[in-house]
Amino acid sequence: MMLQRVIDSPFSAGKAVLQEEMRDTELRGEHFRYLHRNYRCEETGMEFTTDDMDFDNLEQVYVQYRAKYNIPSPTELTQMRERYGLSAIKMAQILGLGVNQYSKYEQGEMPSESIGKMLRSIQTPAVFMEYLEDAKNQFSEEEYRKICAKVQKSFLKIIKSKSDLSWFWELFSPRAVGRVAL
Repeated sequence: MMLQRVIDSPFSAGKAVLQEEMRDTELRGEHFRYLHRNYRCEETGMEFTTDDMDFDNLEQVYVQYRAKYNIPSPTELTQMRERYGLSAIKMAQILGLGVNQYSKYEQGEMPSESIGKMLRSIQTPAVFMEYLEDAKNQFSEEEYRKICAKVQKSFLKIIKSKSDLSWFWELFSPRAVGRVAL
C-alpha cells in the first residue's frame, strides 16, 4: 500500500506525518511481529490510522498466522470453490459449515486452525469428494449428481492440463491416496 508521508491532520490545521515501527500483537493467544503504520499529528501529538492502514496492519498478522498453520488465503479459497463449480453456500453445506461461513472465509475472516486444516485438505479433489459423499443426504439425488458432475469436470481439467502423470499427485495427494479407492 502506497501511503503519503505527510497529510492534513484531522485534529488541527497542521500536518500529520507517517510513522512506521515494528510492533508485537497477539492473535488467538500467539504473538506476532508486524510493521505498524499510523499517522501522528505534529501539533497535538495524537496518533491515528486510516481504514486502509488498519486493514494492512491486521493483514500482516493474518498472513503470518495463515503461513504458520498452512491455512489457505481468501483468494485460494475462492479459486478452489470456483474450480469445483460451486457457490459459497453449496460449499458451506458440503463442509458442514454455517450457510454464510465459507463466504466469510473468502472475504478474509480467519478460520480456526482446525477449520484451516480442513480447508487445506479439500484442495485435493479426492479428499473433497469424500466430504461431498458424506454430505450427499443434504441434497436431492439430482442436485447431488449435478455437483458430482461439476467436481468430476474439475478433475478432467486438471488431467487435461498436464502432459505427464503429475496430475495424479494433484488429484490424490499422498495423504489422500490411502483413503481413496482407486
